[in-house]
Amino acid sequence: MLVTKPVADLCALLIDELHGELPSRIFAILLSKGRSTLPQLVQYTSMTPRQLRHGLAVLQQHNLLFYHVDPGAEFAFYEANAEHAYNLVRTGKILEMIDSSFGAPAKDVMQNLLLSGQTRISDLVAAYQEKIEQANKEAAHVEDDDDFGAEKNGVNGDSHPGKKAGPLVKSTAHLNSIICRLVEAELIDVVHAKTFESSQDILKTVEKEVMDKYFPAGVKGNKAKVEVQERIAEGLRKVRGESKSLKRKLEQNGTAAKRRKLFAGAGMSNGSHDEDMDPALDPRQVIRINYEKCLVDLRNRRLVQFATDIFGETSAYVYGVLLKLLTKDIPRCRADAAMDFGEDKEESEKDTVSVTTDQILDNLKTSVDLSLGIGKAERRQVSSVAAEKIELFPPKKKLLIEEAEVEGEASADEDEDNESSDESEYDSDYKAPTANGTNGVNGTNGAKVKFDESAAPKERRLDRPTQLRQHLLMLAESTQRFVRHCGPNEWTVDFVPLMNALREVELDSVIERTCGRQGLRLVRILRAKGKLDEKALPNVALMRKPELQQKMLEMQTAGFVHVQEVPRDLKADVKKSFFLWFCDVDRSLSRLLDTSYTTMTHCIQVLEALRQKERDVLETTKRSDVRGREKDTMRKEYYERYSRFLECERKLFAQVMRVDDLVSVLRDF
Repeated sequence: MLVTKPVADLCALLIDELHGELPSRIFAILLSKGRSTLPQLVQYTSMTPRQLRHGLAVLQQHNLLFYHVDPGAEFAFYEANAEHAYNLVRTGKILEMIDSSFGAPAKDVMQNLLLSGQTRISDLVAAYQEKIEQANKEAAHVEDDDDFGAEKNGVNGDSHPGKKAGPLVKSTAHLNSIICRLVEAELIDVVHAKTFESSQDILKTVEKEVMDKYFPAGVKGNKAKVEVQERIAEGLRKVRGESKSLKRKLEQNGTAAKRRKLFAGAGMSNGSHDEDMDPALDPRQVIRINYEKCLVDLRNRRLVQFATDIFGETSAYVYGVLLKLLTKDIPRCRADAAMDFGEDKEESEKDTVSVTTDQILDNLKTSVDLSLGIGKAERRQVSSVAAEKIELFPPKKKLLIEEAEVEGEASADEDEDNESSDESEYDSDYKAPTANGTNGVNGTNGAKVKFDESAAPKERRLDRPTQLRQHLLMLAESTQRFVRHCGPNEWTVDFVPLMNALREVELDSVIERTCGRQGLRLVRILRAKGKLDEKALPNVALMRKPELQQKMLEMQTAGFVHVQEVPRDLKADVKKSFFLWFCDVDRSLSRLLDTSYTTMTHCIQVLEALRQKERDVLETTKRSDVRGREKDTMRKEYYERYSRFLECERKLFAQVMRVDDLVSVLRDF
């Protein structure tokens, strides 16, 4: 992860918000100074070694720190883990995702892991066992009070007014079952020796092992270089596979879904048997949150939201089921060049990872009505051959109009052949428009899609698999290409072009809010045409030159467009130079990303200033006799100030979450 000044400031503020000032100061020094030893940190921070060890222990506990010990070295080198530090801002989103996918008990377990960092399973079980025993004692005490009250007052069946709900995790077996489910979903990883080393240190170690073991005499020739890269990639995958050791042990007994089906067939489908069927975990095992897999699930949720805005809830729900099945074995959002070396060739030779229609249908809820969100067009108005078109390979990157015209070299005869072939795809009973521009079927030019249920009585009797295919075909035919029809009844998702389309949508949204619809139109023209001379741009944009220049300068100041000066001869003269306007999408996204970091930092700083301003009120709310009863115990003016602070805090955190959605799309997904 590239650590710029806005990122460093934001990560330091996030650590200060959650873990205190001491770890935050140490983390900020490591970001500014780089890899450092303990004596160097003493010199940089003016802290005592004891204070530094406490701060480093907190950072290491929450996986915010890398350390590496060279052979024969006296001190270890410490390095900041900025990527995991930024993930602290996504804690609420991760918990919400776990709650919707696995339930409230799993959310409670994940929340404790996020708060405590990497934890031994025995310590986690002991903490929950103490909580369960305390809840049982309170419940028994309440029952004794109820029995005494019933005998005294002669009232039977009244519940205690102060009775609290029981713990979400009912027993240690229930806790064991939850951890097993999260491990099988790869949301929880095992901590091993290489966990605390950075990717650069791991790469150097693996390279040294490969060279010493397989190439002691050196590397000679291109073939040997390729073999070195393949062995290094294999070693890196082996290191990463160590964190999945617990999942492999669970898979030896079958996945949780298979075990439940097996026990359900034997007539044991109640909750107690569901907990007992999971194998007991090793209490000495140390576990932690796997942020990479959490980002994969968060990306799925963002894509489902994107599909909801375009197609509606029903098609988006189908798309969500497809993404869940497709990303089950995807460990991270973005590929690692060093680790994935040699895998692209193997994957191109094999079939693309896909999901069948039957698999999607089996995972759909029966309560979902698939007939919603589909247009009712007559069969003869739809090109069935074009709709069922199969694309075996992902779409290629779009070229500029000039490049496409040069590389295409399509003649008039080829264009006529393409048009005739497209027309032949339609059904034989399709009637072409008449000379007056109307169609003999519905009186309009072209096929008209009707949403009236009475217009297409046959479509209402479509079976559920056909309705599902219509949703999938609609997702595949969209301009964003949410889905690719890669085979008969097989579907896949090309994440790279899809996320590029989503980034372009986010950038267009920002441009429209900043420079208006006119500015967005000019940016799209530059994307399609490439570099344009300032004299030719008014004719292409159909705008007056003064208005165009004012709008282009506004967008140049915002960083959305750029200008290049091209002199006509060797002697540079402004009056005799060409000025070409162009749009660099990558540069615009990079600037937008830095602006997002700065915005999030500013929100957290404003929140800290509000806390200092309302410090006397907040200290009052921390008292044990006031906490939870603020409205009843505090004076009116103090309570109003407290309410205003809570409202401002909620708005600032909401703004941070919205900006983080943009950062996720631009950088992580």
